[in-house]
Amino acid sequence: MNSKAFKAYQATNVTTAKPEKVLLMLYEGCIKFVRLAKTKMNEKKIAEKGKSISKALAIISELINTLDHEVGGQLSADLENLYMFMMDKLIEANMHNKIEDLEVVEKLLLTLFEAWTDVVNNPRPDGVPSPKLQPELYAMYLTSNNQSAKTGVTKNKQSTKPNGATAVNLSAEVKQPPVGGNVISKK
Repeated sequence: MNSKAFKAYQATNVTTAKPEKVLLMLYEGCIKFVRLAKTKMNEKKIAEKGKSISKALAIISELINTLDHEVGGQLSADLENLYMFMMDKLIEANMHNKIEDLEVVEKLLLTLFEAWTDVVNNPRPDGVPSPKLQPELYAMYLTSNNQSAKTGVTKNKQSTKPNGATAVNLSAEVKQPPVGGNVISKK
């Protein structure tokens, strides 16, 4: 496939992909450019190292722009801080030729990529709010499904017997609370 056709294919792939897939593509691209910067740094090719770091910085900047702080809450804020930390490390690596800083960024990106890949490949049931990202909605979900927020155990139902004694159903059904969440915007 010639270069022009490949670029057209890539552009189509990005514009038609779901936001979650675009997120994974951004991580993959950033990891690629950080690794390329490491290679160019080792080869003493300063200009090419700088270009690769600039591309990684641009991708991290886009990752920051995709955060939805209304949906993501504290997780979104934490991700933004982590992205800013990575940007600082990339700038330090570029200015001082510190390969260790590139390795730190690469490790963080790989960890995030693996985590998001797991979230994308193992989605939660539709309509189930995340306990960490949307605690108020999650509490309402548990209440409507008669579950305890701390244990995930269905609350025991009580009934009153004719003599006034209270009977408790001890056959509690254990349910796993949903995990994961999506803090990227659906632009």
